[in-house]
Amino acid sequence: MDARIPALHHITAIASDANANIDFYSGVLGLRLVKRTVNFDDPGSYHLYYGDASGTPGTILTFFVWPNGNRGRAGAGQATAIALAIPRSSLGYWMHRLIEQRIPYNGPERRFDEPVLVLHDPDGLTIELIGQTDAPDVAIWEGGAVPAEHAIRGVHSATIWVEGLAASAELLTQTLGFERLGEQNGRMRYASSDRSAPGHLLDLQSAAGFWKAATGTGAIHHLAWRTPDAAAQLDWRERIASAGLDVTPVLDRYYFQSIYFQEPGDVLFEIATDGPGFDVDEPVEQLGRQLMLPPWVESERATIEDQLPTLRQNERPDMSTPELAFTHRFFAAPDVEHAPTLLLLHGTGGNEDDLLPLGPALMPGANLLSPRGRVLEHGMPRFFRRLAEGVFDQADLIGQTDALAEFVTAAAERYGFDPRQVLAAGYSNGANVAGSLLLRHPGVLDGAILFRAMVPFEPDDAPDLGSTPIFMSAACHDELIAPEQSEHLAALFERFGAQVTLVWQPGGHALTNSDLEAARAWLASRRSTSTD
Repeated sequence: MDARIPALHHITAIASDANANIDFYSGVLGLRLVKRTVNFDDPGSYHLYYGDASGTPGTILTFFVWPNGNRGRAGAGQATAIALAIPRSSLGYWMHRLIEQRIPYNGPERRFDEPVLVLHDPDGLTIELIGQTDAPDVAIWEGGAVPAEHAIRGVHSATIWVEGLAASAELLTQTLGFERLGEQNGRMRYASSDRSAPGHLLDLQSAAGFWKAATGTGAIHHLAWRTPDAAAQLDWRERIASAGLDVTPVLDRYYFQSIYFQEPGDVLFEIATDGPGFDVDEPVEQLGRQLMLPPWVESERATIEDQLPTLRQNERPDMSTPELAFTHRFFAAPDVEHAPTLLLLHGTGGNEDDLLPLGPALMPGANLLSPRGRVLEHGMPRFFRRLAEGVFDQADLIGQTDALAEFVTAAAERYGFDPRQVLAAGYSNGANVAGSLLLRHPGVLDGAILFRAMVPFEPDDAPDLGSTPIFMSAACHDELIAPEQSEHLAALFERFGAQVTLVWQPGGHALTNSDLEAARAWLASRRSTSTD
């Protein structure tokens, strides 16, 4: 065998919240969720895999999800940062994207003559985006949140902190076949044998005198290196044992085979086979859509699924195309075609993320479609312009309402949800555009939940709302909307045939738990009536 490690296979870290993890790595960074499975050593917890379109070794990041886990601590004996490769020409795009997504970052700084942006995931794990002129050729996921020309090109490198550099460096060069490339500001860079593969770089930094690392959420668990097949892996096992290191037996990880050992600086290394790959139990085009279990725990599926939290399907989030003209998020229910879809419409200054927590609280099991308003007022997104407080630009309101109607129809075709089962949930400006949608395009929505809505316009032609159910939650002391406005809107809807429920809250314009509870009760009563 070639007694040299080609490159990284994957990097595994620990997360505290599965949905927040998906939001960041798929929704913000644009990686594909290629496998949702469980930790084979702890089947009661998720193990999520991200990568390129097919989960190519060297593009893969994986996460054990420990919802109640202790926070990890960076220190000696641990990999401390994951660097991802981006095209060098895309640095400006990523800076703009991170600002747009409200992700703080530092940089760009220079490292070995490459620009680096430093940011952190929801658990505080250090993520670096490094611009490369010769970024690796990987299978770009065309369905991702990031345009193909700017997409992440796999792992660039990892950084490990060790108490003593010499022993770790010796293992890399004498046993694993790495070559030292250079040193900069106390960072020693090594390269594995396949210089064209993603993940062929490793940086060592001295943590002499620093505290020991603690495993936990926000920490990297291990680095996995590639080997082509089981025979080569057995050769590696013998070679590592001969170097005086304790190495595990071969473990079946279903998508690959693994051996584990701690390098001299106490960082946990794995050597994983390239195959059989992530398409062993589901086709490539369906990767990451369903919970997949290895055969030896399949009999426990019902128990396992009961223990695991529901995951959102972050499929093509945050897109803006000619067919889908609003930047948005879409989270598919497991049965996307038959589940209802909740259209979430934020208030002034919000965005496509603001009302997402409302979705599962209002309608568990629904698809979630959450667009961002396209109009900016002093930098704050809205769904249409206004001339003054409570005075709407009617021409813009009509144009934006028509565009939103087209967006919902196009999104149904793109994502495969039933356009006849779309219920809007809007707050303030979002509730107003939902009201406009009901009055101008009555067939688009199957119902609506309107928090703090006012009359968007008085229609010249009477729309047929055909018993459309509408829930309105108004506030007795709303500083922006007079009670007469809410009552007039409810009467307007009823005049055109809608079934309106108007409830009053004691507070002001802000959304409260009482609003949420009232909306949930209304939805429950609807379900109860429909099953009688």
